[in-house]
Amino acid sequence: MNKKISQLKAGVILSYINLAIGSMIPIIYTPIMLRLLGQAEYGLYSLSTSVIGYLSLLNFGMGSTIVRYVTKYRVEHKKHQEQTIVGLFLIVYIVLAILVLAGGAILCTCTPVFFSKGLVQAEIEKLQVLILIMTVNTAVSFPISVFSSVIIAHERYVFSRCIDILSTIIVPITNIVMLYLGFGSVGMAGASVAIQLAILPLSLTFCLKKLEVKPIFEKPEWTLLKEILGFSAFVFLSTVVDMLFWATDKVILGALVGSVAVAIYNVGATFNSIVEKLSTTISGVLTPRITGMVVLGADGKELTDIFIRIGRIQFLIIGLVISGFITFGEPFIALWAGEGYEESYVIALLTMVPLTIPLIQTVGKNIVVAQNRHQFRSVVYLVIAVVNAVSTYLIIPYMGGVGAALCSSLSYIVGQGIIMNIYYQKVTGLDMLAFWKNILKMLVVPLILVVIFKRFVCQTVDFYHWETFLAGVVAYTLLYCLLMYVTQLNAYEKDLIRKPIQIAVQIIKKVS
Repeated sequence: MNKKISQLKAGVILSYINLAIGSMIPIIYTPIMLRLLGQAEYGLYSLSTSVIGYLSLLNFGMGSTIVRYVTKYRVEHKKHQEQTIVGLFLIVYIVLAILVLAGGAILCTCTPVFFSKGLVQAEIEKLQVLILIMTVNTAVSFPISVFSSVIIAHERYVFSRCIDILSTIIVPITNIVMLYLGFGSVGMAGASVAIQLAILPLSLTFCLKKLEVKPIFEKPEWTLLKEILGFSAFVFLSTVVDMLFWATDKVILGALVGSVAVAIYNVGATFNSIVEKLSTTISGVLTPRITGMVVLGADGKELTDIFIRIGRIQFLIIGLVISGFITFGEPFIALWAGEGYEESYVIALLTMVPLTIPLIQTVGKNIVVAQNRHQFRSVVYLVIAVVNAVSTYLIIPYMGGVGAALCSSLSYIVGQGIIMNIYYQKVTGLDMLAFWKNILKMLVVPLILVVIFKRFVCQTVDFYHWETFLAGVVAYTLLYCLLMYVTQLNAYEKDLIRKPIQIAVQIIKKVS
C-alpha cells in the first residue's frame, strides 16, 4: 500500500513537472514556430492535425476500456485473465492500425474535394503530404497505447510520467531543429513519427520485464467480448464528441474560409489545451484508484468526498489561469503571437470560460465510467456536439472563428454544465449541491481580482511591454495565492502547500 501511495504522490509531482514544462514550452516554442512557418502554413499544419484526428476515432474508445479491465483483474488478483485481456487488445489495436493506414489514404485522396474552396492548390498538395505522414504516426501510436494503458492501470506513474516528460521536451526541440533546417511543417510531422517509434520499445520492455505482463493470445469468452464492446461503444461516443468539438471547427474553417482563419482559431484553442492539461493531470492519475474504489463498492459519500476534494484543487489552479487570462490575455497574445491574432483572445474566452465546468468535474467522468454508467453522458454529448457542428457550419460564413467558438461555448454550458450536473446528482449519487457550494465560495477571489485589475490597474498601466506584463502577472499571481490561502483553503489544501515547503527548508538547512 505504501508503495502505491508513493507511486501516486510521485506520479502527481511528475505530472505537474510535465505540466509545467508542457505549459512553458508552448509559450517559448509557439512564437518561434509562428514566425518560422508563417501564419498560413501554421494554419495548414493545425488543419492537418485536426483532419488526421478523425483517424484516432478508430481506437473506438478502448484506451479507457483497457485501464478499466486491467485494473479490475489486477485488483482481483487474476493474472491470467489480465494477460489474456492485454493480448486481446493488442490484436485489436494492430488491426485498427491497419484500418488507420487505409483511412489515411482515403482522406488524402479526398482532400482536394473537401478543401478546394478554402485552400489554394499548393496548400492542398502540402496538406496531402502532411496527412500521409501523420497517418503513419497515428498507426504507430495505437500499439503503444496498449502498453501505456497497462502501465497506468498498474499505477506505475513514475515511469509513465517520465516518458511523458521526455516526449514533452524532445518534440518541440526536434521541431525547431526541423524548422531551422528548412523542412517546415513536413519535417515536424516526420519528426513525430520518429519519436513514436523510439517510445514503443520503452513501454513494451517495461510491461514485459518490470510488470511481468506478457500478452496471452487465446480466444476470449463471448460474454466478456460483448461486455467490452458494450463498454467501449459509449466511451467511443465520447471520443467522437471530443472530435466534433475540437477538430470540426478548424476543419470547417479550413474548408470555408482558409488556412489563416485556422491559425487564428488554433492560437485561441492553444490556451484551452493548457487549461485542460491543468485539470486532467490529477484526475488522470486517480483513474485506476477510482475504478478500484467502485469495484470494491465505495458508496456515494466516499465518491463525493474525492470528487469535491479534487474539484477544489482543480479550481484553485484553473481559476488562477482563466482569471489571469481574462485580465492579461489581450496584451499577452499581442506580445506572444504578434499582429493578426487579436481575434484569438475572444475565441479563447468563449471556449475556455464555460469549459471550466467539465474541467473541474473530470473525476465525475471517471466515476461514471468506472460505474459503467457513461452511456447517458455519451449520448447527450453526441447530440450536443452534432448540433454544435451543424450550427458552426451555418454561422462561420457570417462570424468566422468567433461564431464557431460561440457555438462551442453554448454547447458546453447546456451539455457538460446543466444536463450532466443533474445526472451526477440524480443517478451517479454525487452531492452536486455540496460541490457547487464549495466552488461558488472559492469563485469570489478571482471575480474580485478581475474586476479590480480590469477596472483600475489595466486602465493606468501599459501591459503591452514584456517588463510591465510580467510584473503584472507576478503581482496578480501573488495576490490570488495569498487571498485564496487566507480565505478559502481548508486544512488539507494548506498542508499540500506547507509540507513541500517544510521539506525544502529542511533540505536547505542540511546542505548549509
